[in-house]
Formats: sequence, structure tokens, C-alpha cells
Amino acid sequence: MYFSIYNIMPVVWVSLAVAVLAAAWVFYAGVRRASRVAKAAREGASGVPGDENLPGVTVVVYARDNAADLEEMLPVVLEQDYPGPWEVLVVNDGKDEGVTDVVNLFSTRMSGQTGRPPLKITFIPEEAHNLSRQKLAVSLGVKGARYSYLVFTSALCRIGSREWLRRMCSHFASGKEVVIGWAPMKGLESLTDRYDEVSTASIWLDAGLRGKPYRGIGYNLGYSRRLFNEAKGFSRSLNLRAGDDDIFINQISTPENTAVELSEQARVEIAAFRPHTRWRHDRLQHAFTARFLPGGASRLAGSATLALWLWVAATATGVVFSLPNWMPSCVFGALALGLWIPACRAWSRCAGALGVRLSGATLWWPMLWHWCRTLVYRLLCGRPSRNNYTWLQR
Repeated sequence: MYFSIYNIMPVVWVSLAVAVLAAAWVFYAGVRRASRVAKAAREGASGVPGDENLPGVTVVVYARDNAADLEEMLPVVLEQDYPGPWEVLVVNDGKDEGVTDVVNLFSTRMSGQTGRPPLKITFIPEEAHNLSRQKLAVSLGVKGARYSYLVFTSALCRIGSREWLRRMCSHFASGKEVVIGWAPMKGLESLTDRYDEVSTASIWLDAGLRGKPYRGIGYNLGYSRRLFNEAKGFSRSLNLRAGDDDIFINQISTPENTAVELSEQARVEIAAFRPHTRWRHDRLQHAFTARFLPGGASRLAGSATLALWLWVAATATGVVFSLPNWMPSCVFGALALGLWIPACRAWSRCAGALGVRLSGATLWWPMLWHWCRTLVYRLLCGRPSRNNYTWLQR
């Protein structure tokens, strides 16, 4: 074992150069993205939006055979600290009469109380077939809304702050017409699921922060009725079951009319009965509709994973060819620490800012193998099925 700079083979120098360039690209295409999202979430949490010029807004709550979930989340919605005019509209999709009972119960409780918004309900016809129930629910919400701005959520969601509506709608007051919020899945146990959630969300959230919005999340999303009508609703994706929060948002959003709201007070959590099953269902739908969206942000994120594996290959090659000289190995080791420690810290902070629990010490594994999960989702959603196309529904 010896240390010498004179007996280093050319292949080791080339490997070192490749490793340095790959690490630099990982920082540029991946770590910077995580840092921007974390910074936006931290900055958004400071301060409380004022009361000036807050517009009238309709909160549309989608409920599908989950009266118990609606009963848990509705009180927090109705107690929002929103000084402007507003109302709550529940869209009942399903045969569960309990949803109607819950709405009637809260309407009775609020009768005569000052400062409470009107609470209404509308129904999706059970005989409606060969169309997207989610898109029909949104369309009915837009049609039945009293006000020109709408914020969409679901009975599955848990709203943790009375400032949620104020923070979402403060962007409407500043002239924006699309507000993209964030909603993590509550109860995901798998490390790879949680990293997949954060990594995937960071792509479209960062795109929105950089003035290139192309997607939102339907559990926490707002836009104006004017944009919906000008776009003729979901006319461009009527044959698809999904697309209400990505294809449609890509159609109506511009750098000038769109804001991203990432503050903790404006965040909602998705409390599905089976978190992994629900997350997988939503992930597959978005993987399918991604083919109809701009791919620049996704390709840039994918190049970071490719550069990570290129760094692994270059490091392994350099170490093997340099033995028994340990000097190159020490250099490669120092480069590894300079790459992995900041990268894991950045993704851990990004996850924390988005309300997802990730330990930096274990992130090397999902960071390396994220491409494999992405490939699996793309392969699984590639074939025509009832989960993708409305004309294949029974």
C-alpha cells in the first residue's frame, strides 16, 4: 500500500474527471431543485396574508362514499379564518346517503350562526357513464359555485390550519388566477414511497416556482371560473379519466397567472384508508397523463439520476484501476462525501418542508433506485385500461 501521484494511470484521471462532472450535474439538476422547493416552503410560512381585496371564493369538496371522512374534515373547512365572502359546496359522487346526512347536520348546526359560510351540496347522477367522475365533479362544482374563484379539495383531506383558505386565496387578491398547493399522503410507511412522493412532487413544484407551471394536485388546487370557461372545461381530455389537475393546469397556467403556495399553513394531508394503494393509484394516473405534458422538467430530473449512476461507475472504475495506490481512492472518497452529505441533507430538508418524514442517512438507497420505480410505473400505465380511458369503463 502506498501513496503516489506518479503511478496513476490515465484511465484513473479520466474516471476522476467523469466523477467530478457527474457530481456537478447531480447538484445542478437534482440538489438545486430540492433546495429551491425547501426554500420556497420556508419563506411562504412567514407572515400572514392581509385582509385587503380577498375575493369571493367557493370551496368545492369532492366526496365519494366517505361520509365519515367528510364529517371529520368539514368542521375545519367551515372554521376557516377567511374575511372575504365564501361558501362551501360538497359534490356527492356515490350512493352513500350518509354524505347528504353529514351536510344536512352541519347546515342545521350553523343555522343562525354569524360568520359561517353557506354550505351546499350537489350530486353526480348515478347513470352518468363513460366519463370521468372526478372531472364531472369539478364541472358541477364550477357550475354550482356562486363566486368566480374556486378552491378544490377532497373529503379525504385533513386541513391542519385555519389559514389554509386565506393563504391560497391571497394569490387571487394579487392578480393570480391559478394557485397550486401541496398535499402529501398521510401514513406512507415505505421509505421508497415517501422519497418517490417528494422527488416526483419537487419536479412540478419547482417548475411552477421557476415560472414554468404544468401540473398541480387536485386535493389542493385553485383557479378562476373564467379560465375554466375559456378553456371549455376538460374538452381536451374528455376521453381520459385523469388530467383534471395536470393536463388542464398545463392548458390554463402561464408564468404570469400562476402562483405556488407551499407554506405549512396552506398544506393539507391526504388521509386515505390504505395510503400505499391510494398513492400507487394516483401515481399511475399521473404517470399515464405525463405523456401529454411537457417533458423538459422530468427529463432534467431523470438526468440527475443518470449522472448519479455515472458517478458510481466512474468511482468504481477509478478505485479498481488505481490499486494498490490508495491516493486516488482517498480522492474519490472525499468526492463521495462532498456529494452524498449535501445531497442527502438537501432532500431531507425538502421532505421536511413538504411535510414528509425522510432521514438523510438512508436516502442514498432510494436516490439510486428511483429510476427503477419510475420505469415500472410507466410500463404499468402503458396499456389501455379502464383506469386510463373513459370509453373502456363499464
